Amino acid sequence: MNIKKYIYSAFVFATVLSSCQKLEEKPYGLVNTSSFYKTEADANSALAYAYAILPEVGYYSRGYYIITELPTENLTQKGDAGVSNFELDEIRTTPTNADLDNLWTYLYRGIARANSVIANVPNVEGITPANKNQIIGEGYFLRALHNFNLVRMFGAVPLRTGVIADAEQVPMAKSSLSEIYNLIESDLKNAESLMSIAKNKEGRANKVAAQALLAKVYLHLASSKSYNSPGYAFVDDAEKKYTDAKTYAAKVINDQSVFGFTNTLVDIWNTALYKTAGSVNEHIFDAAVDRLGVREGEYTKLPNMFLGSDRPMSIPYNPSNATSPIINIGQGWNHFRTEAGHYNSYANTDRRKTDLIVSSYTNSGTVYNLDINSASRPFSRKFIDPGRDADKMNANSPIIRYSDILLIYAEAAGPSEGYSAVNRIRARAGLGDLPPSLSVKAFRDAVVLERAWELAFEGNRLFDLRRTNGMEKMAQDYGKTITSGAYFFPIPQRELDTNPLMKP
Repeated sequence: MNIKKYIYSAFVFATVLSSCQKLEEKPYGLVNTSSFYKTEADANSALAYAYAILPEVGYYSRGYYIITELPTENLTQKGDAGVSNFELDEIRTTPTNADLDNLWTYLYRGIARANSVIANVPNVEGITPANKNQIIGEGYFLRALHNFNLVRMFGAVPLRTGVIADAEQVPMAKSSLSEIYNLIESDLKNAESLMSIAKNKEGRANKVAAQALLAKVYLHLASSKSYNSPGYAFVDDAEKKYTDAKTYAAKVINDQSVFGFTNTLVDIWNTALYKTAGSVNEHIFDAAVDRLGVREGEYTKLPNMFLGSDRPMSIPYNPSNATSPIINIGQGWNHFRTEAGHYNSYANTDRRKTDLIVSSYTNSGTVYNLDINSASRPFSRKFIDPGRDADKMNANSPIIRYSDILLIYAEAAGPSEGYSAVNRIRARAGLGDLPPSLSVKAFRDAVVLERAWELAFEGNRLFDLRRTNGMEKMAQDYGKTITSGAYFFPIPQRELDTNPLMKP
């Protein structure tokens, strides 16, 4: 199933659902399955529909980055952005924040679609056991991903595990963080056992993706407990969770060869490379798009959020290579603006600054230099597509990549075993090794800082700050004042108003 067929299948399934009584997806997905889930084609269409939520504008093609990047030191927004953007940037979120309300809805829609796959595909006849297991495993993976995003963003939330067939099932009380994480862990272990290790089609999960996400979950639990992050007193043994994170990260690093380390930074973000079938690259799991799609969500406009708006731009493909070809990257909306604190935190020789942040460009033979203190600032070139068709772009949204897992291994393992992993990341960036003989705490702090540089603008920094109890220090260091929403965002007011079992 290529990406065009994948998107088309999702569209067909959505059409089938919308044509049946009581199937309107309000608020989370009321589903009538009596006339569906009969054949393998039905099962595949349902799975495609479950995946199709990821690259939607309100999720990984825009909304996710607004919510996870603006509250950090990485990005601020343009001056005429909406009120909700400013609330997030200034860490004073309210229950009526439209961006949070929007993502909340997408997360629960995603859970509803995954639940439908998990509940119904086991009863479909005429599918080989391997194919059936793969589809069900991907359903478990998707549900775990959505719940992991929910619990890290909002804390205690309703835990929905069944198909909603009637509106009376919608009201639901919150579950505890412990209950939510127990389900996430169970879902990912189910996914690991059911899915194949073979590299799946673009934008779909395999066993390695489940192992990688489980490593992220265990690290979040371990560090939240170790750093006394609010809400995580329920974790019994931080060191046990660090060991679990190390174990699962090691599976990704050592027990497979379908994903791997990319030696040249800019190649990680080369759409022509990472979308090539059979390539070994860093993209363990993405929200996949295709510029041949007919609507946003099938293609993406996410790069426009980062790109400057002054004029069309040309840049070297690889600034570290003097013979690198020049590529045209177009122009964007200048919505996301790099913050000076983050930009200035890099060493001047760090290739993640010199190669992955555009500080100058050429237009019609004239070189323009970007000033971090102006409106037209240096911007991330991670999200670009030189082959863009006007505003239709091919840039996938990275959800898990190999370097993330290397850094998870380093942090979880500690200095006794973690130096080689983090120093591999630093060597690619043109930097020397971390200082030797760091204490466990100092080493882990250094790895978290390395993650800030390596994974900048990819939606990880907020969660790294939250799990290491670092929001207040970040705010102090970068001139922010926290009013609300530092460690958990407020539950959207619409949910509180329509779900009588939700209590403040």
